[in-house]
Amino acid sequence: MALRSRMRSLLPASIVDSALPWGALTLLWLVGLYMRLPILIAPPLAGEIAESLSLGSAAVGALTTVPYVVLALSMMLAVRFARRIGMLQALTLALAIVALGSAARGLTLSAPVLFTASVVMGLGLAVMQVTVPALLRDWTPSHLGLGSAIYLNGMTVGELIGAGGTRPVVLALAGDSWQWALLLWSLPALVIVALLAMRLRQSSRHRKVAAASETVPSRSMSLRSSRVWLMGVPLAASIGIFMATNAYLSTVLDARGEAGLLTLALLFYNASPLAASLVMLWRGRRWITRRRPLGMFAALGVLGLVGFLGMEGWPALIALVISGFGITLELTLIMALPPCLERGEAVASLTAGMSFVGYSLAFVMPMVGGWLAEAYSNPNLALWPMLLFAGLSLFAVYRMPLSASPNGESE
Repeated sequence: MALRSRMRSLLPASIVDSALPWGALTLLWLVGLYMRLPILIAPPLAGEIAESLSLGSAAVGALTTVPYVVLALSMMLAVRFARRIGMLQALTLALAIVALGSAARGLTLSAPVLFTASVVMGLGLAVMQVTVPALLRDWTPSHLGLGSAIYLNGMTVGELIGAGGTRPVVLALAGDSWQWALLLWSLPALVIVALLAMRLRQSSRHRKVAAASETVPSRSMSLRSSRVWLMGVPLAASIGIFMATNAYLSTVLDARGEAGLLTLALLFYNASPLAASLVMLWRGRRWITRRRPLGMFAALGVLGLVGFLGMEGWPALIALVISGFGITLELTLIMALPPCLERGEAVASLTAGMSFVGYSLAFVMPMVGGWLAEAYSNPNLALWPMLLFAGLSLFAVYRMPLSASPNGESE
């Protein structure tokens, strides 16, 4: 008895008090897997695609950036669409569109069709981005933090296997055909669509619960809301640091005469999100809606980047990994907030608003850094605008609302 009591005391209260919804958590992880994977399978196939379609370097880069841009700009439209047909219906249809759009890229030898399919895929990803957090209150009402950590872990794993597994595994299975590789990656998504469709056809009791959740009085978050900006700016900092570092890492290392470290730097830096997501699964539920851990990880991301820019060799590499670890935990904790702060459709609305701000600013700041580096012929300047922005975003973390407020504004 003493041993059993001791073991129960070591477990999180949420696990002891109520059974975990394993079916919902598994489905959340699978959906999260395909929230970024379809975008990141294109870069490993870029050489083959460029050769087949005679694309230039800018067009090849657009294969990755176009879906992200569409995702960011269509967030508010995605919320309206999801409200009209229902969150789960919208998620099911969106994942089907993502799967078919991704597959369509492999069924064409026409560049316009390829980019049209990428745009359609981006629209589907935008709907997925806003509906998954909104569904957490229905699927994991007693485990909001765990549900958020699970789907965000799936998203991180999807990024890693999409970027790292496409060429050595999927392209080999496809007989070195980039078209067949894109098609193969789309097949598991259709299986997940079938699982979501099965959930739609659950018992009438579950339908009534879902209907009741959708009729909860809610409000729409506009871009005039301070809450949207106070959450969106730190989100932009975490996304932007990751994007800018990956974009300019080779340039910065080459300018310092450390080009030999590039492979290891990219490997360790892009592996840091997986380590962070595993830590989030372990401890994240205790950190969500708490300012101290959020501020600590945001500061860690900034200080790690300062260390990378100020040092050389292995110390700089370690600082870079620390930065990647910190910004991933910052991003995860921010993305987990909407279902904890809002109810009903307001969850999707808040997610859309802060994601629009976050992704839009995250695209702009690295471009400013690239312009400065080129204008002053100093590659080291490429990361400084993003670093300065991230440092200033710490003030938004301090002001960020971490509890619900009646009018949707910061408290």
